[in-house]
Amino acid sequence: MAAPSHLPASSSDRQAGVFVRNATGLIREVSFFDAFVMNTFGMNVAVGGVFLYLQAQTAFPGGNILLAVIVGTLLMAFTLLRVYAEFSAAMPRSGGDYVFVSRTLHPIAGFLLSWSQGLWMIFFWIGFNAYFALTFAVPAALATLTTVTGQQVWLDMSNALLGRHELFGITTQWWVLGLGTLITVGFGVLIVVGGQRYWRWQKVLFAVAGLSLLVSFALLLFNGGGLASGWDDFAARNHGLTFDQIIPAAEQAGYTGNGAGFSLTDTVLMLPWVFFVVGYAQGSAQIGGEIKRASKTQYRAMVGGVLINGLVLALLTVVLTGHVSTDWLGSLGYLAGAAPDKLGLPAGLPPGFNFLAALLTHNVFLLLLIGLGFVIWAVMGTPLSTMQATRYMLAWSLDRTVPQRLGDVSERFHTPVKAIALCVVTGEIALVALVNWSSASLLGALLAQILAFIVVSLAGVVFPYRLRDVWESAGGRRFLGVPVVALSGAGGVIALGGLMIMFIANDSINSLFAVTRALSLWFMIGVVATGAVWYVAARLVNRSRGVDLGLVFREIPPE
Repeated sequence: MAAPSHLPASSSDRQAGVFVRNATGLIREVSFFDAFVMNTFGMNVAVGGVFLYLQAQTAFPGGNILLAVIVGTLLMAFTLLRVYAEFSAAMPRSGGDYVFVSRTLHPIAGFLLSWSQGLWMIFFWIGFNAYFALTFAVPAALATLTTVTGQQVWLDMSNALLGRHELFGITTQWWVLGLGTLITVGFGVLIVVGGQRYWRWQKVLFAVAGLSLLVSFALLLFNGGGLASGWDDFAARNHGLTFDQIIPAAEQAGYTGNGAGFSLTDTVLMLPWVFFVVGYAQGSAQIGGEIKRASKTQYRAMVGGVLINGLVLALLTVVLTGHVSTDWLGSLGYLAGAAPDKLGLPAGLPPGFNFLAALLTHNVFLLLLIGLGFVIWAVMGTPLSTMQATRYMLAWSLDRTVPQRLGDVSERFHTPVKAIALCVVTGEIALVALVNWSSASLLGALLAQILAFIVVSLAGVVFPYRLRDVWESAGGRRFLGVPVVALSGAGGVIALGGLMIMFIANDSINSLFAVTRALSLWFMIGVVATGAVWYVAARLVNRSRGVDLGLVFREIPPE
């Protein structure tokens, strides 16, 4: 379907004839700070930083992490996220990029993009975030407490959490399953009741998570000079390698990266780890119909959010590499992956920056704060995925591509209760699969996500030309006579295309992110195939009812 040169802001009567209804039922109640925090949790500096410092420096020892962080942050802020911000200002609607792409490029492109993203969220990410928090973040926090304080009770709790127990004749990780269910259902209920309840809780959780990150930063900044002695104290208690033994032990185990000079190529190859953090600030775009003053708020929450979180990551990099050499960091990451027993780390504890910061204090309250904050950072993907997926469902239902009931919004709570309930059920299915089928945790969604972002960037390139009036309604900014969103979109296509090539072609990146693991590819292809079949079926069903979906996609959905 060829897109029109403009999408008129339809009257309520006209929309009522095209869409299922002429209003979503949602309320614009999300402030700038709420949107900023939502995007910050989506970027997840804390968890992303752990993998950046432990994996990127090891895989590409000639790279400069700080330079990679700066370049990656600026690239994402002024390409992909600038495109999202421009679209969100012009078309602040539920479903975000589904609406942007379906109205700008082609309906099937927008539907398949959102179908892929939505199904990954409901059948993987909602359950995975709870699973990851309980099998990685919580054990890491508890093991850190034991390691630093010498109190065995914390490690016993970790072992009990991860252990397989028999109940009703079934042996499985019942604690993970039970607590994961509480997390998934609890966040589902919190999102259902709507109002300001969820956003108030998000502020509280962000305060704790942010404070934990600040404590880690402060310990590294002011006490980082004692990191070697803190590590040696840990090594003495746990019969592991001392600080000075890390580099030679890694070399003996087969690590060849020590002494590598600066390499621009290695620095560029570190960008996927930076993207894993700063590339995910678009969450607020998907709830665009609920954002106050979207034209200004979205730009600040997304582009500003990337810049601020990138700055935080850069500052963490400065204080960490100011006290340990990149050779030591690369060697530590190598041993953590290849020979963790030599480090004396219990329960597979990842020696991330939060662990190194914890070595600098014996204050149990601070250790609990660091650990709790890390758990919050890990688990917040559950409500974020639920909110984004349900807004896709709402947008699909308005466009008549899924059953209308899936987009029903409660008059009492002003939330899509049925869609949220579906997310809770599918999240629970994912959790059960992850607990009982270890291979499920190896799924890699990054190829599908990067491809979706490339499509959005491409839509940004053509946006000012195919929907000129809509683009101009949001300000129509130009640079040297060229629409800024088109320049940003072109930059996004190039940058993200380069990232995709790295993910596919580089064996080190490929293996660590699982992007072409057979299981990942089959799931990704299967999702797109089912989406295409569903879309064709939806068009045929609507045609049999006398509804032309082509007319639907020529209009901006109702607010």
